[in-house]
Amino acid sequence: MRLVSFVESSKGMRDLGTHEVIASAGGLSRPPRTNADVIVSHMGLSRRNLPFYAALRAWNPGAALVHVEHGYSEAFMESEVRGKGRFRLLLGASRYLFDRVVTISTAQDAWLRRFARLDPKRTHLIRSCVDLGAFLALPAPPSEVRRIGAIGRLHRQKGFDVLVRAFRRVARPDVSLEVFGAGEESDALVALAEGDRRIVFHGHSPDPVRAMAAVDAVAMPSRWEPYGLVALEAMAAGRPLLVAPIDGMLDHVEAGAFPVPDLTPEAWGRALTDLCGGEELCDTSGARDYAEGAEARFVAGWRSLLDGLGE
Repeated sequence: MRLVSFVESSKGMRDLGTHEVIASAGGLSRPPRTNADVIVSHMGLSRRNLPFYAALRAWNPGAALVHVEHGYSEAFMESEVRGKGRFRLLLGASRYLFDRVVTISTAQDAWLRRFARLDPKRTHLIRSCVDLGAFLALPAPPSEVRRIGAIGRLHRQKGFDVLVRAFRRVARPDVSLEVFGAGEESDALVALAEGDRRIVFHGHSPDPVRAMAAVDAVAMPSRWEPYGLVALEAMAAGRPLLVAPIDGMLDHVEAGAFPVPDLTPEAWGRALTDLCGGEELCDTSGARDYAEGAEARFVAGWRSLLDGLGE
């Protein structure tokens, strides 16, 4: 929803046309009839939603239908999907349901073209974006990292269980792990912390800028991550960023994030120790420059897609 709000508020996106947000439950619910030239779906592609998409197209024959694939990636498939043949058929259905499919990272784009056999001419890579102005305005963090941030849903996807175990291997009483988020793994993560007072659980943070301002660096040991908006926000804020080199995180590595190759407490414990010990693991200046241009690239991507719909 933050991305959708950004589409509404961005001057560059407003210059491309008038935007209207329509909420829908998907599934067997009744799709909207609109006079829109283009309908952009941000809902999940699932068997439950296939009838909805088919009806949406039938009820709006004059509109081009575009799907933004936020949820699926190769690492997600390897971690969460048992029936890969059925999954391929589901993803392949997008060839018939949508006029265009938007992918949100280089790795996801290549995987969908290869695995789901999507037509490259109907697939557009547009990396996600939100309003980064307040993150870019944050003062640079101190040169010595003392507060490491874990920001996001407390779900196994994010790998915070690995991060908590890793942080407990850091033999420094003067550093902390600041966890911002809520979710189903909350109790399990508190249990893993075993009362370590250096690990602070803040719960859900309604203001992501304030959460970012409260940390000196960010760690993202995700098991899958089609893109990773928190990574983009961390780079905009000039925070050193440690990531698992999977899916969309590979784009952030190219922009200056530091990859931790193994998703183990040992590997992440070493990386955290090096980061807090003053090792210059990340190119924060280059990463901040990359984030500063994110909105322009986002708008240019959508302009290219919309211009090509008439071809």
